[in-house]
Amino acid sequence: MTRGIDLNALVGHRFRVGEVECRGDRLCDPCRPLERRTERGVLKGLANRGGLRADVVVGGTIAVGDAITPID
Repeated sequence: MTRGIDLNALVGHRFRVGEVECRGDRLCDPCRPLERRTERGVLKGLANRGGLRADVVVGGTIAVGDAITPID
């Protein structure tokens, strides 16, 4: 879970989380199985806020509270 960062803006860009360097690949929109497991309307509330798929470029450690910092 993240707070205070526009994950959509990281698509196509490199960023760091803790020691880990990543490259944003594509958005991860919420899906129907989530709504089936929770409640009606949850998808609407998460539209454009479902997350980000990213590739790890340089591995390392991520800890709770680590900042997400854009690199480029």
